[in-house]
Amino acid sequence: MQNLLLRVGATLALIIAFPTYSLASEMKLDTLLVSGGPSPCLAVRVNILQKGKSLSQLNLNSKGTLTVQTGELVHFKKGQSYLLQASCISGGSFTQNTGLTFLANGRTIIVQFAANGFQIKRGGLAY
Repeated sequence: MQNLLLRVGATLALIIAFPTYSLASEMKLDTLLVSGGPSPCLAVRVNILQKGKSLSQLNLNSKGTLTVQTGELVHFKKGQSYLLQASCISGGSFTQNTGLTFLANGRTIIVQFAANGFQIKRGGLAY
């Protein structure tokens, strides 16, 4: 297993992410878990918004890796509301779009690739 520490400053909050590689196809940050697997989605584009403002746009691929497209990795602050908008990026005609509005309470957000596309769900306590 490999543990890395990444510290990034942001205007809204200090962003601290602790990637932990527990499986070849899984990447966990302190607030976001990407669980890879077979899927018609080559990647999932996730837009993280707060009060209508985009904080970050991420590309998550089915191998469990994450690429920041715009903004920075977001550490969800307890007690604040967020909206995640996610869409499947496929190599064919498959489409899927979904969203999740939540109040940050220390639980992770899981983006899980599946045979029928992907799911976004809440996980256990992370911070």
